[in-house]
Order: sequence, then structure tokens, then C-alpha cells
Amino acid sequence: MKRTMIAGVLTGVLLALTACGTEEPPPAAEALSPELRLTHGQDGPIRIGVLVPPVEGEGSEFRSMIEGVRVAGYRFDLGGTEVEYQVALDDGTADGARAAMSSLLDAGVAGVVMAAEGEHTTSALALADQAETAVLLPYTDAGSATAWSLAPSTEAVVTQIEAGLVEADAERPYLAVAEGRAPDINATRTGTLGDATALADEIIAALEAREIDSVVIDAAAEQQAALVVALQGRLGARQLPIVLTPEALTPAFGDLLSSGGTTAGWLYSAGTDSGDHVSAAESEQGEYGAVFFAALRLAAGDVDCLNVYGDDSCAAGAPRADVASHDAAVALVRAVDEAESTDPAQVRVALESLRLDHTDGLAGPALDFGRTQALSDDDVVVLHASTSDPGLRPLDPQGAAAASLFWFVGKAS
Repeated sequence: MKRTMIAGVLTGVLLALTACGTEEPPPAAEALSPELRLTHGQDGPIRIGVLVPPVEGEGSEFRSMIEGVRVAGYRFDLGGTEVEYQVALDDGTADGARAAMSSLLDAGVAGVVMAAEGEHTTSALALADQAETAVLLPYTDAGSATAWSLAPSTEAVVTQIEAGLVEADAERPYLAVAEGRAPDINATRTGTLGDATALADEIIAALEAREIDSVVIDAAAEQQAALVVALQGRLGARQLPIVLTPEALTPAFGDLLSSGGTTAGWLYSAGTDSGDHVSAAESEQGEYGAVFFAALRLAAGDVDCLNVYGDDSCAAGAPRADVASHDAAVALVRAVDEAESTDPAQVRVALESLRLDHTDGLAGPALDFGRTQALSDDDVVVLHASTSDPGLRPLDPQGAAAASLFWFVGKAS
């Protein structure tokens, strides 16, 4: 891949004029650039394992987002460090997840970014732990002492769901949950997701009887979208606050709403302030978010750049890349640099001592790998849905937009 040095994508801050005209003005801040470099250097490529969820079933909504690891590798490549990917596919079964993890370990990866989730992955995580190989979970609460999570903790999600209800002045939520889930939400009524049409009828009846004033949905993206579409079709001109768990932040959720003929509505969720809209903010997070999207567009426009699977162009995969998987890959490369080795056991030990932030190349909030829940609960906020596209993501090769729905922080969060 070409290693052309890329000019800074952000302008430096304007010089502050001093009251005394004889004083020298302070130097301009160095413009931020997409390329990332190692501190110690590394002989040979850094190989990262990527365990991808199935096309359908549990965790499948995260599948398209994993290209964030490719964007991270592209940035390191611009800085002179070669990053390779070993991809293994989870088929949604315990045996399949374990076999996938085994293939990554046999390939000698320095660490694994695991986008798959669910109880069937437990044995795969245990296998990696036995091999002393670090596993990073960009979309799943840790729930395990053998992996590091970059996702919001369950407790943080519940806290922000409650904060979203407060923002909406809602006090009597209807809690709709997928089978097997039991969030600690104080709800007026509760129902199990199954038949979205029947459940929507029940919720609307409760709304008209003034028993409820809002809905909380805890389920996979497909189930959440089905219920939202069914509710919106029955609400007419009425507005009903709907608060969703983080699966709704995936492109899959927005696609399903769009295909169902539903606009964003009054939707809330919980996550980090690292979505597309943040790049317009006059803040440090906004600046580094803009750098991430600049790198994404560079990768998508590079005819020599291949996706994480190595079977198609980055133009096809990168548009839906997300910050969490990008930051997971950055963390593993930084751990390799700290260890000055690609030996997975040494990389894992090095990772445990890392506290990373924007200066290390992260596009999202700071991460502390001294704990398995690397993302701080303080960085989880209430998010609001919008169909307004900030226009930062390139179109895919067919000319389609990368996302149908976007999430941003509201004034009260």
C-alpha cells in the first residue's frame, strides 16, 4: 500500500493576539493528521485477529461496523507500520465460535478484536485466555475477566436509559424486553418481545388508557426496529418517547426503520459521544472525530486499499466503519508497541498497563485497560436519533448512503 504522507486534515487554531504588540505570538498548534506512528518501531507486520459475527442471528447487527479495524490499520500504514488481519467467522454456535478463535490463535495473532457476542462465545473467550491472548470487545459489556470491553457497561446503559426518560419527562415506561433479558428498569408495565404487531397493539392500548407515557426496548436491533415500526404505524401524529438499548446505534437498525417506512421519531439510546455529528463540534472530541472520518474517506478512496477480509475494496467496506472497532485495533497496536513484541502473551501484559486517549490515536473516549471495562461509565451519555446526514461518510460503490440514522448528544445529556 502506498505510504504517501498525508497533509494535516484540520487547520491549526488561530493565533491569539496579545494586548502588547511587542510580544511574540504563541506558535500555531500542529495540524492533526490521519497517520499514526509507533514509538518503538516494529520489525515485520502486526497481525490482528478479527472474530466476525454471523450474517444472521445474535450479534449480526455489528458485522458491518467491524471495518473500523481496517481504518485503524490504514492509519498506521500511512505512518509506516504494516498491519495485517486474520479473520475468522462465528457461525452463531459454541462449536463454531470456539473453532473460529482456535484458527486465530493458530495464526499467531497479537490479539483479537471480537465483534461476536452471546453466550455461545464463552468457550471461545476461555480458549483465548488459556492461550494468554488479549481479546477486545468493541460492542459487548465485559461480563468476563478474560476480555476487555470498549462498550458501555450494563449499569451505565441503565443509568442513561433512566436519564433519557427524565429528558422526555416520562415517568411511566412500558418495558419491552427480548426473551432472556431483564434490565433493572422501574417500569409500569412489562412485555416480552415476540410478535411485534401484537405487542404494539398492547402498548398503544396502555398509552390510550394513560397507563404509560413512554417505551423502553431492550433487544437485538432487528427486534427493536420491528417494534418501533409497528408503534409508529399506530401513533399517527402522536409522539411517544422510545428509549432503546445500544443495539439501536447500529446501521442495521436504521436500515430496518427506513425499509419499514419509518422516520426517526422520538428515539433515545445510550452510548458515547463519538458519532458522525460530533465532528462538527468545537471540542477535542470533535477534532479527533474529524480525523477519523478523514482517514475513513482516504481509505475508501484508495484503489489499493482492501477491506478487512481482503476480498473487496475499502470503498465497499469502510463507509460503515465505526469508532469502537477502530479504537480496539489502535489499542492492540499500541500494546504491541509497548511490549516491543508481537508475542500475544507479552502484548496482553502490556495492554494491562495502557491508559489511552486521543493522543494515542483513539477516535472515541479514553480507555483504561487496567480494568476489563475499559470505557468509563462517565463517558456514556444519552443519545438522540436524527435522519440528518452530516455527510462525512462516502457513498458505497452503488451510490447508496452508508447510514439511514445518526445519533447525537442532546443539550440536556
